[in-house]
Amino acid sequence: MKRCWWGRWALLGAMVVGSSAMAQQGVPGSKPQTTQEKHEKKLHPMEDQARDVSKMMVADGIPAFLSQLQAINRREISLAEIAHEKAWTPAVQQYAERIVQDHKKAEKQIADLAKQRNIQLDPAVKPLNEVQFRIDGATQATKAKLEVLQGSLFEQEYLASQVTAHTEAIQIVTFGRQLYPDLAPLLDGLLPTLREHRDQAYRLLGQLPSEPQAQAGPQPQQPQQPEQRQARPPAGERR
Repeated sequence: MKRCWWGRWALLGAMVVGSSAMAQQGVPGSKPQTTQEKHEKKLHPMEDQARDVSKMMVADGIPAFLSQLQAINRREISLAEIAHEKAWTPAVQQYAERIVQDHKKAEKQIADLAKQRNIQLDPAVKPLNEVQFRIDGATQATKAKLEVLQGSLFEQEYLASQVTAHTEAIQIVTFGRQLYPDLAPLLDGLLPTLREHRDQAYRLLGQLPSEPQAQAGPQPQQPQQPEQRQARPPAGERR
């Protein structure tokens, strides 16, 4: 099985071009471009478009953004609980345990902050633009795939999805910090853990065999072939 964890990033890369016009129409917190910024954009068009797409990953407004972070926490906890049950490598099981612990901790920190600021979080936050819709669709597809895979195939898919998901989460938190500087203390505490999760998943993925191993278990019995007997010549031909 090829490690296609780059697949979702290929999808996002395709969205860079397709979403650039939409990003130029208005990104939360965007300002009119200066002459220098327009010049830089001409020199590095793909970099600028990728930055715009990354900003579009972030929910608009602090209540929606905090709700988005909680949705990420719930998703990671749910997938990690599945991984803890289905993974057969101790290192992957331990990784899943850490994911649950860390994201539950982050979930509580966000809930406490929302309570302090009297912010009502939306438990069913929904995507609002093309970039968010496609990320959500890819996330649902990954979960559906993990629910049916087993053994080493499951572990490869789970760890690959963790690299991608945590890279996306890092982007969301990083750009969220720029858009909502009041949340800097919270977000600065989340970023190191997200990076550790991504890096650990990447290392574990590299330690897995490049090809899935056959799973141990009872093997189906092969039907026994009838014993071949040597043909005997007719009685008249016997010597």
